[in-house]
Amino acid sequence: MPQAPQGLLFVPGEVGSNLTDVEFNDWYDNEHVPLRTDISSFRSASRWIAVDDKRPSYLAFYDIDSCDVLDQPPYNTLANTASARERDVLRHVQLLDRRTYDLIEPDVIPPAAGYDESAPGPILITMEAEVKPELEDELNRWYREEHIPLLAKVPGWRRTRRFVLRDVGPANGTDAAEVMARGKKPKYLAVHEWESMANFDRPEFKHATRTPWRMKMFERADTWHGRTYQLRRAWAK
Repeated sequence: MPQAPQGLLFVPGEVGSNLTDVEFNDWYDNEHVPLRTDISSFRSASRWIAVDDKRPSYLAFYDIDSCDVLDQPPYNTLANTASARERDVLRHVQLLDRRTYDLIEPDVIPPAAGYDESAPGPILITMEAEVKPELEDELNRWYREEHIPLLAKVPGWRRTRRFVLRDVGPANGTDAAEVMARGKKPKYLAVHEWESMANFDRPEFKHATRTPWRMKMFERADTWHGRTYQLRRAWAK
């Protein structure tokens, strides 16, 4: 049986009016994430805050051995042992938009020299894309043959990975209607790590994001949605 691809647990979040940011971040940093990084199949975790004036404002990002581990102990027993604080936060937080993704292995290229997985970012661009089925092969070829190789030549690029959506669902205790109201999630996710937002002003970056092939894919896509985040904190084994 082929080995399951590496997985990603990806959770955009919004605090809302029933919690303070201090309460939310203290719970996330000191209780919620550590319970997950203690699990051997969780390779690393990071939390990010938006710098693009869009919402949701926060993002939690967990690299895992595979998405299959989320259906197995000890992860799938965490809800049964949740603390009173955890249950309270999950009742009051406005949004935890929980998604799982599988890594697209053929599109993985080596990160920049000296890249340290324990120190991601510190700037993250996420790009969600949805295209018609007949365009998926071309989208994947564009990323593999042109876009990622061009990005890798930009000073300040650190790493790019691509994922395909597996599942969507709210975290326990959050409002399912709030999650579903945000609509269908795009199938593809690209994650780009950078040293600085100043890298986006470089001519190499502008070229990589404005080629004729890139513009063709953008114009034909049903969804092409980008976000920019700054690293808040990272956890590594």
